[in-house]
Amino acid sequence: MGEGPTLTTARMRALPLTVWNVGFVAEELAQAMVLAARGRPVRLAAGELFGGALDSASAAADSAATDPTGMRRELRRRVSAGTGIFTWVLRGQDGAALGLLAADTHRARAVVGVRVSNPYRRDGFGGEAVQALASWLEYRGLLVGSRIGVGDVVGKRLAQSTAFVPTGVLLTERRRLWIRPPL
Repeated sequence: MGEGPTLTTARMRALPLTVWNVGFVAEELAQAMVLAARGRPVRLAAGELFGGALDSASAAADSAATDPTGMRRELRRRVSAGTGIFTWVLRGQDGAALGLLAADTHRARAVVGVRVSNPYRRDGFGGEAVQALASWLEYRGLLVGSRIGVGDVVGKRLAQSTAFVPTGVLLTERRRLWIRPPL
């Protein structure tokens, strides 16, 4: 599938990360998280990460509260992982970095995830981004899924609002597979 396209919605654009812009994006997002935290450490709550495709980036984001090196390293790893691993930076109409969007594909399946920075949460950006990405993947014939934490109320709400339904599959004792049923 190669590099993903630019995904556009009414309020934002999802621009593909490349080896050329990943350092700048990591710096920019880490700064947004630090500014939003106002001196308290940035910690990832259950609702701050949706879908599991960015799970390893979330661990790096914990260290990004003071230094974006971990985030930069993880994003570079994703960008250079080869075919089937897609990552986008979400940008608002004013050009501000809103967060990250990701899809990990394998054969006819895709796992999607989104992480929206603190100042932009609860504004519908996560749902808008997931809807655009899932539509693009489904158009290409992929079954779209997501891994939602069992106690993640915000993640479940986001999944339901973007047409995902829970399955009986527990991936780990803490994550359940949700899918978007084909139409």
